[in-house]
Amino acid sequence: MAMVFVNPARRGALITTILLSGCAGLGSMNDPVSAPEKPEVDVVAAAVTQVESAPGSEHRYLPRQAYDAQGEKVTYVPAPNPYTTAPVAVPSEVIARFQRANELMVEEQHRDARKAFEAITRDYPDLSGPWVKLGELAEIGERMERAEKSYRKALEVNPDNVNAYLSLALFQRRTGDFDGARATYLSALQLWSDFPGAHLNLAILYDLYLNQPKKAQPHYEAYQFLVGDEDPRVADWLIEVRRRTGIETSFIDIPPPPPETTGEAAASEPMAADKSPAAEQTEENG
Repeated sequence: MAMVFVNPARRGALITTILLSGCAGLGSMNDPVSAPEKPEVDVVAAAVTQVESAPGSEHRYLPRQAYDAQGEKVTYVPAPNPYTTAPVAVPSEVIARFQRANELMVEEQHRDARKAFEAITRDYPDLSGPWVKLGELAEIGERMERAEKSYRKALEVNPDNVNAYLSLALFQRRTGDFDGARATYLSALQLWSDFPGAHLNLAILYDLYLNQPKKAQPHYEAYQFLVGDEDPRVADWLIEVRRRTGIETSFIDIPPPPPETTGEAAASEPMAADKSPAAEQTEENG
C-alpha cells in the first residue's frame, strides 16, 4: 500500500499561510513580559506520561458521532486549533520577513534562509514558527541533532504549536525512532484531539511501520471523519486495513439501538451480545 505522509506545515506558499496564522498564538511580540515562560520539563515527555498512565487512553482522543433523541445524527463541531485561535495580531514587518525567509528556503538558498530565520528568533524570541523552519533546514543539511533541538525549541517557546509536534514526530519517524514519534503524536492529540494530521500520521505509523493495523484503524477513521471524503487515498487505505483487521463496525459512528416496538416483540427476539469495536479488539504485541 503506497503511503503518503501528510504534514500540513511543510514547504511552499501554503506553509507560509499556516505558520503565519499560527504566529497569532505565540503571545505579544511587543511586550516581552507576555512571552511564554520556559517550561521546567520536556513538553512532549510530560504530556506522554499523562497519556500512557490512562488505560485505553488513545480512544479518548477519537471524535464521536453523536445522535439526538430521535436517532438522527448531530453535526459534529471540531475543537478549535489552539495554535491559531489566540487573539494576538502579528506585526506586518514580521510577516514580511518570514515570507522572505521562506522564499529563500523554497529557492534552496538554505544558508541565507537559515540566517533570516535565526534573525527572526533573535528579534522575536516568543515566536515558535521560525524554529520549526530552522529544524527543517537542519534536516536538509543532515544536521540531525540540531534539527531535533530546533523542533523541541519551538515547543519550548510555544507548547501550543501543533505544527511543531507534527514536524518533530515526522523527524522521529524518519530517523527510526518510532516509539518517540508515537509519543509525540499522542502529545499533539492530548493538546488538540481533533487534529486531522496527527490522527492520519499516527495511523500510518501504526499501519506501515509498527504493523499494528488494529491500532491504525481508529485513527484512519478519525481523520476521515474530521475532513470528510476529501481524500480518496485514505478511504482506500481504510478499506484495506479493515480487510486485515476484520473490524467492519466504526470506532467513530456507533448508532444507538433502534427503539423497541413492544415489550412482547422485544421479548420474542434473542438477546444480542453487546459488542463494540473496542471490545472485539485483541491487544497486539509491539
